[in-house]
Amino acid sequence: MDNQDSNPQIIIPNVPDDFCPAGDWRTIFQAFIDVVLANGTVDIPDLSNISPEAIAQIETDVANLQLDVIGINQNIDQVEADINTIEGNVTALTGRVTTLENIPVVTVRTGTVSVAAGDSTKNITFSALPSSTYGVVITPRGNATSAAAGKYILDDSNQTTTGFTILVNDNPSTVTSLRWTAIHTE
Repeated sequence: MDNQDSNPQIIIPNVPDDFCPAGDWRTIFQAFIDVVLANGTVDIPDLSNISPEAIAQIETDVANLQLDVIGINQNIDQVEADINTIEGNVTALTGRVTTLENIPVVTVRTGTVSVAAGDSTKNITFSALPSSTYGVVITPRGNATSAAAGKYILDDSNQTTTGFTILVNDNPSTVTSLRWTAIHTE
Protein backbone atom coordinates (compact mmCIF):
# COMPACT_ATOMS: atom_id res chain seq x y z
CA MET A 1 0.00 0.00 0.00
CA ASP A 2 1.88 3.04 -1.25
CA ASN A 3 -0.03 6.22 -0.58
CA GLN A 4 2.86 8.55 0.02
CA ASP A 5 1.58 10.96 -2.63
CA SER A 6 -1.61 11.72 -0.68
CA ASN A 7 -1.75 12.51 3.02
CA PRO A 8 -4.66 11.43 5.19
CA GLN A 9 -7.16 14.21 5.85
CA ILE A 10 -9.65 14.92 8.58
CA ILE A 11 -12.79 16.30 6.93
CA ILE A 12 -15.02 18.33 9.21
CA PRO A 13 -18.31 19.81 7.96
CA ASN A 14 -18.84 23.53 7.95
CA VAL A 15 -20.28 25.05 11.06
CA PRO A 16 -24.01 25.55 10.41
CA ASP A 17 -25.19 29.15 9.98
CA ASP A 18 -27.69 28.78 12.81
CA PHE A 19 -25.06 27.39 15.26
CA CYS A 20 -25.14 29.67 18.28
CA PRO A 21 -25.04 27.79 21.54
CA ALA A 22 -25.48 29.65 24.80
CA GLY A 23 -23.87 29.15 28.20
CA ASP A 24 -20.36 28.97 29.61
CA TRP A 25 -17.33 27.99 27.50
CA ARG A 26 -17.54 24.35 28.53
CA THR A 27 -21.12 24.07 27.29
CA ILE A 28 -20.34 25.95 24.06
CA PHE A 29 -17.28 23.75 23.32
CA GLN A 30 -19.22 20.54 24.06
CA ALA A 31 -22.00 21.65 21.67
CA PHE A 32 -19.35 22.30 18.98
CA ILE A 33 -17.95 18.79 19.46
CA ASP A 34 -21.41 17.18 19.37
CA VAL A 35 -22.70 19.12 16.32
CA VAL A 36 -19.60 19.69 14.19
CA LEU A 37 -16.68 17.46 15.11
CA ALA A 38 -18.77 14.34 15.69
CA ASN A 39 -19.84 14.47 12.02
CA GLY A 40 -16.27 14.68 10.74
CA THR A 41 -14.57 11.89 8.81
CA VAL A 42 -11.01 10.73 8.16
CA ASP A 43 -10.05 10.29 4.53
CA ILE A 44 -7.11 7.92 3.98
CA PRO A 45 -6.27 7.87 0.27
CA ASP A 46 -6.23 4.41 -1.39
CA LEU A 47 -7.66 2.71 1.72
CA SER A 48 -10.48 1.39 -0.45
CA ASN A 49 -7.88 -0.40 -2.62
CA ILE A 50 -7.05 -2.91 0.14
CA SER A 51 -8.47 -6.30 -0.80
CA PRO A 52 -10.41 -8.56 1.59
CA GLU A 53 -7.52 -11.06 1.26
CA ALA A 54 -5.03 -8.43 2.41
CA ILE A 55 -7.27 -7.58 5.37
CA ALA A 56 -7.52 -11.31 6.21
CA GLN A 57 -3.70 -11.57 6.03
CA ILE A 58 -3.33 -8.58 8.33
CA GLU A 59 -5.75 -10.20 10.78
CA THR A 60 -3.76 -13.47 10.59
CA ASP A 61 -0.51 -11.59 11.13
CA VAL A 62 -1.96 -9.79 14.16
CA ALA A 63 -3.23 -13.12 15.57
CA ASN A 64 0.24 -14.66 15.05
CA LEU A 65 1.84 -11.70 16.78
CA GLN A 66 -0.56 -12.16 19.70
CA LEU A 67 0.52 -15.82 19.90
CA ASP A 68 4.15 -14.69 19.82
CA VAL A 69 3.45 -12.33 22.71
CA ILE A 70 1.84 -15.19 24.66
CA GLY A 71 4.93 -17.33 23.95
CA ILE A 72 7.24 -14.54 25.04
CA ASN A 73 5.25 -14.13 28.26
CA GLN A 74 5.58 -17.87 28.90
CA ASN A 75 9.33 -17.63 28.27
CA ILE A 76 9.51 -14.72 30.70
CA ASP A 77 7.66 -16.83 33.28
CA GLN A 78 10.18 -19.65 32.72
CA VAL A 79 13.13 -17.26 33.01
CA GLU A 80 11.69 -15.91 36.27
CA ALA A 81 11.30 -19.48 37.56
CA ASP A 82 14.90 -20.23 36.51
CA ILE A 83 16.09 -17.08 38.31
CA ASN A 84 14.27 -18.22 41.45
CA THR A 85 15.97 -21.62 41.16
CA ILE A 86 19.36 -19.96 40.66
CA GLU A 87 18.75 -17.71 43.67
CA GLY A 88 17.94 -20.81 45.72
CA ASN A 89 21.13 -22.47 44.50
CA VAL A 90 23.16 -19.36 45.35
CA THR A 91 21.68 -19.37 48.84
CA ALA A 92 22.58 -23.04 49.24
CA LEU A 93 26.11 -22.42 47.95
CA THR A 94 26.49 -19.45 50.27
CA GLY A 95 25.63 -21.77 53.15
CA ARG A 96 28.24 -24.26 51.95
CA VAL A 97 30.87 -21.54 51.59
CA THR A 98 30.12 -20.38 55.11
CA THR A 99 30.58 -23.96 56.29
CA LEU A 100 33.85 -24.22 54.36
CA GLU A 101 35.03 -20.95 55.85
CA ASN A 102 34.64 -22.51 59.28
CA ILE A 103 36.84 -25.50 58.42
CA PRO A 104 40.20 -25.04 60.12
CA VAL A 105 43.30 -24.38 58.04
CA VAL A 106 45.88 -27.10 58.54
CA THR A 107 49.54 -26.37 57.77
CA VAL A 108 51.97 -29.30 57.65
CA ARG A 109 55.73 -29.55 57.52
CA THR A 110 57.41 -32.95 57.23
CA GLY A 111 60.87 -34.42 56.79
CA THR A 112 63.36 -37.12 57.74
CA VAL A 113 66.49 -36.86 59.89
CA SER A 114 69.24 -39.52 60.20
CA VAL A 115 70.03 -40.85 63.67
CA ALA A 116 72.91 -42.91 65.00
CA ALA A 117 72.74 -45.54 67.72
CA GLY A 118 72.81 -44.20 71.28
CA ASP A 119 71.96 -40.71 72.53
CA SER A 120 71.82 -37.57 70.40
CA THR A 121 70.03 -34.26 69.90
CA LYS A 122 68.40 -33.44 66.55
CA ASN A 123 67.52 -29.84 65.68
CA ILE A 124 64.79 -29.75 63.04
CA THR A 125 64.21 -26.60 60.96
CA PHE A 126 61.57 -25.79 58.33
CA SER A 127 59.75 -22.84 56.75
CA ALA A 128 57.75 -20.99 59.36
CA LEU A 129 54.38 -22.14 60.66
CA PRO A 130 51.79 -19.50 61.73
CA SER A 131 52.70 -19.95 65.42
CA SER A 132 54.85 -22.08 67.70
CA THR A 133 51.80 -23.98 68.94
CA TYR A 134 51.67 -27.13 66.82
CA GLY A 135 51.75 -30.89 67.19
CA VAL A 136 54.71 -33.08 66.26
CA VAL A 137 54.66 -36.75 65.25
CA ILE A 138 57.94 -38.70 65.36
CA THR A 139 58.14 -42.11 63.65
CA PRO A 140 61.29 -44.24 63.93
CA ARG A 141 62.40 -45.85 60.63
CA GLY A 142 64.93 -48.54 59.85
CA ASN A 143 65.46 -52.18 58.94
CA ALA A 144 64.54 -53.97 62.16
CA THR A 145 62.71 -57.31 62.18
CA SER A 146 61.22 -56.57 65.62
CA ALA A 147 60.29 -53.44 67.56
CA ALA A 148 63.23 -51.58 68.99
CA ALA A 149 63.17 -49.75 72.31
CA GLY A 150 64.33 -46.18 71.77
CA LYS A 151 63.06 -42.98 73.36
CA TYR A 152 62.33 -39.88 71.26
CA ILE A 153 61.37 -36.80 73.22
CA LEU A 154 60.19 -33.43 71.89
CA ASP A 155 62.03 -30.67 73.77
CA ASP A 156 59.20 -28.15 74.46
CA SER A 157 61.63 -25.42 75.42
CA ASN A 158 63.07 -25.30 71.87
CA GLN A 159 59.80 -25.36 69.86
CA THR A 160 59.58 -22.25 67.62
CA THR A 161 57.66 -21.30 64.47
CA THR A 162 60.61 -22.53 62.37
CA GLY A 163 61.65 -25.69 64.19
CA PHE A 164 61.98 -27.90 67.25
CA THR A 165 64.47 -30.23 68.97
CA ILE A 166 64.22 -34.01 69.39
CA LEU A 167 66.12 -35.65 72.24
CA VAL A 168 67.10 -39.20 71.22
CA ASN A 169 67.83 -41.67 74.06
CA ASP A 170 68.99 -45.28 73.73
CA ASN A 171 68.43 -45.37 69.97
CA PRO A 172 69.01 -48.95 68.73
CA SER A 173 71.24 -49.48 65.69
CA THR A 174 68.25 -50.81 63.73
CA VAL A 175 66.62 -47.32 63.74
CA THR A 176 68.48 -45.26 61.12
CA SER A 177 66.20 -42.27 60.73
CA LEU A 178 63.25 -40.44 62.26
CA ARG A 179 60.33 -39.29 60.16
CA TRP A 180 58.86 -36.11 61.65
CA THR A 181 55.67 -34.19 60.90
CA ALA A 182 54.70 -30.79 62.37
CA ILE A 183 50.97 -30.03 62.16
CA HIS A 184 49.53 -26.57 62.85
CA THR A 185 45.74 -26.04 62.93
CA GLU A 186 44.01 -22.64 62.89
